[in-house]
Amino acid sequence: MAHFSILSETHSLQSSAYNVFDFMGDFNNFKHLLPEDKITNFECTSEQCSFGIKGLMPLTIKIKERIPKSQITFETTGVAKFVFTLHIHLLENQKTNIELEGDMNPFIKAMAEKPLRELVNTMATKLAAVVI
Repeated sequence: MAHFSILSETHSLQSSAYNVFDFMGDFNNFKHLLPEDKITNFECTSEQCSFGIKGLMPLTIKIKERIPKSQITFETTGVAKFVFTLHIHLLENQKTNIELEGDMNPFIKAMAEKPLRELVNTMATKLAAVVI
């Protein structure tokens, strides 16, 4: 397995870090960060969500850690083909970025790295644009 870490571009938030933190703590809102044209079968509960990404496998994620007004960490659960952790960073000066890290087969990593980079950048852009 090969470790990877992908950090999105940093963006300015349109809402307060406090409001964004609360927004992201509700899995119903997670869907708003994902690219609509690439997501299938999105389902969520208060504890986790699952969805498919076209070209990749279905995923189930849950919240691993919450650091108020600073970071929310999500992790895969169940039978994911690769294990990853997704960190939503709420930075100083109303800034945000998203980091995806994990381990996967080096061959799959080579194919998946570009779409995953696009995914975290799309998520960070959409998160920054949320007005609450």
